[in-house]
Amino acid sequence: MKITKIFFILYSFIMSCMLNGEILKKEISIPVCFSKWTTDFSACVSEDRLTLRKTVLLQDEEGRTHYSNVEKISSGVIAKKQFYLKNNSCSKAELLVFYGSGLNLECNGVEFKGSEELPSTAWHVWNIPVKILKKGLNDFIFKGNGVLLIEPSLYPDRSARSFDGGKTWEFNNLGVNNGNGEYLVRLRLNQYPEKGFATSEIYDLLGIADESIIHGKFLSAKKIRLFCEANIPVKTELTFQYRCGSSAIYDSRRWSSWETFTKKKNYWTINKPVDHRFLQIMAILRTDNCYEAPSIDKITITADVEYYPSVSKLRVLNFDFPVFIQTSIPFVYQEPNQRTRALRSMYKLDQVIKEGKTEFEKLVLLRNWARHTAPKGWDWGTSMWCPPWDALVILATNKQIAALCMCTHYSTIFAQSAISLGYPARHLILDHHCVAEVWSNQFGKWILMDTGNSHNPEMNCHLEHDGIPLNALEIRNFWKSGRSNEIKFICANNQGITQDEKDKFESTYFKNFRRFAIPLRNNFLGAPEPGEPEQGMSNYYCDLYLWWEDKPEPVESPEYGKTSNRPADFYWTVNQTFIDLVSIDENSINVTLYNNVPAFSHYLVSINGNRWTKSQDQFAWKLVSGKNELAAKAVNLYGVECPVSTVVIEK
Repeated sequence: MKITKIFFILYSFIMSCMLNGEILKKEISIPVCFSKWTTDFSACVSEDRLTLRKTVLLQDEEGRTHYSNVEKISSGVIAKKQFYLKNNSCSKAELLVFYGSGLNLECNGVEFKGSEELPSTAWHVWNIPVKILKKGLNDFIFKGNGVLLIEPSLYPDRSARSFDGGKTWEFNNLGVNNGNGEYLVRLRLNQYPEKGFATSEIYDLLGIADESIIHGKFLSAKKIRLFCEANIPVKTELTFQYRCGSSAIYDSRRWSSWETFTKKKNYWTINKPVDHRFLQIMAILRTDNCYEAPSIDKITITADVEYYPSVSKLRVLNFDFPVFIQTSIPFVYQEPNQRTRALRSMYKLDQVIKEGKTEFEKLVLLRNWARHTAPKGWDWGTSMWCPPWDALVILATNKQIAALCMCTHYSTIFAQSAISLGYPARHLILDHHCVAEVWSNQFGKWILMDTGNSHNPEMNCHLEHDGIPLNALEIRNFWKSGRSNEIKFICANNQGITQDEKDKFESTYFKNFRRFAIPLRNNFLGAPEPGEPEQGMSNYYCDLYLWWEDKPEPVESPEYGKTSNRPADFYWTVNQTFIDLVSIDENSINVTLYNNVPAFSHYLVSINGNRWTKSQDQFAWKLVSGKNELAAKAVNLYGVECPVSTVVIEK
C-alpha cells in the first residue's frame, strides 16, 4: 500500500512536469478577514479590529463541585479568599461570589456591607474601589450569616477559615466536609490581559495563485510577507507566527509546528521557502500596560508562488464547496461505545424514528418519544435523587419515578439518543431552563429542540421562522429586536394543549433567552467527568460551559471565564465533505477528500452515476470524453451517510 502511494505521487509529479513544462510564478496578495479568525478568551475582534478584551477574570476554581459542599459563615466562623495581583491597575473591580447572600465583606482592611445579586442567579457582586487593591496578595474576608460554595482541591491554597475572628487561619480544612479546596469567589478586573492569541483561517496558496478549481502542481512559496496596519502603544507588543501543511483542515500529522515571522522595518517575513500549499498564521498580542493594548486594523499577506499550471482543456460545469465554519474552542464528540450501542438497541431507537420521511421528521419523532418516556416529570421519585447527564440512568429510573426527571434530563435523553443514532447533538443551557441543539444535515445548521418545557408532554417543541427551524442565537436575536411575534412554536401535539396553556407558555418563554451556554463536549455517555453533579438543581455555578455575550466583554454572565460573542464558536459546521482537485495529465485528476465529520468512518464515492463504493481519501479519477461527474460523501461510525458533494467536469 505504501509503495503504491509513493509511486502514485512520483508518477503525478513526473507527468505534471512533462505535460506542463514551464513553471509558473505568480505574486499573490491575501487580504485578511478577521471575522474568520479564531481567538482565545483574551483576544477578540471588535469593530473589525483585532485586539485584546479589556477584562480579566481571576479564579482558582471552575465550580466543579456539589451545591451542598458549603462553608457556613456565622458569628463563630469567618472566611478568607486571597487573590494575587501581578498588576493592580484597573478602572473597575468586581468581586463575584456564589451564594454570598447575608455576607459582609472586608477587602484589605476596608469593610463593605451588603452586595448586589446578579439577575436570576445566586451570584452576588461587590464593587471594589480600585484604590484598595494592591500588588501581590489581596485579602477578601467574609463575615455575617451566609454560605460560600467550595470546590475540592489541593492548590493554590488561597481559601481559609477562622474560628477566632481572624487571629489564626486554617487553609486545609474547609466547610461542612472539612476538606481542602477553594471558595467559589472570582475577581473581575477592567484591564487588559498580558497576552492573547488569534489564529487565521487556513489559506490555500496554490488555489489563490492559479484561481482554478482543478489545480496544477504546487512547488513552493517564497518571499512570504505580512503587512500590518496596527496601533502598538508603548509597553505593548505584536508578533506573528506561522505553520504550513499538506491538508486543508489542520491535522498534526500533516502540519509543521509554529514558527516565528522575522520582523523587518515595515513588514514581517518568512526567511525560507515554504514547500506546502496551505498556510496559517497566528497573531500574539501582548501588553505590560493594563490600560492599553495593541490593535490590528488590517493585514495583507503576499507571496511568490511557484507551480505547474493545470491542464486547461477541462471545463468545470458544477462544483460544490460547502461553507466551512470553525469554532475557536475545541469540542469533544461522543464516539460509539458499548453504552451508545446499548441505548440504541435497548430502547429500539431505529424503530422510534422509522416513520419519519425526512431527517427532520425523524428528529421530531425522537424528541416526542424522549418526552413521553417519563410522562410525569418534576418528581423527585423514591430515591430523592437528581441523575447526571446519562440517558441510560435516566431511562432506567423515570418509568417507576425512582429519581427526578426534569428539563435537564429530557434534553439529555433526546441529545444522547440522537448521538447514538449518529446525529451530532448537545445540551444547551438557557436562563433557568435546559434544552438541546442538534445538527441537521437537511437544513445545514444547528436546531434547537425543547424536549422538556412543560408538565404537559404534548408541548415539547421547536421554533420556526418562515418554515425554517431556529437555533438559540437566532431566537434570541428575534426576541432582542422585538420580533418574537414572527416566531412560530411547533409543538408535538396541538390537540393535547389548551389555549390557556399555549398563551401562558409563549408569553413567558423568550425570557429564557436572556443568556445561553453550551458545554464543550457531548461525550457524557463515555466520560461523566468533568461534570456538574445534579446540574440544574441549583443556580448555575460551574464554569464548564461557553456563554454567549453580545460584546467581547461579558455583561450578561460576568461570573464566568468562558464567554464569546463570535457566532461561529457556537454554530460551526459539521458533516461536510470537501473535494480538492489537482491535475495529473489530460485524462486524470488527483482527488483528495477531507471532512469535518464527528466520529468519521469512511468515504463513499460515485462516478458518473454508478453505485456508491468505499473510497480512500486520495485517488486518481480517470476521465472520459464528454461529461464526468464525481459525487462523494462521508459516513460516520454510527452508520449515518452525510450530505453529498459533487463536481462535474467536461472533457
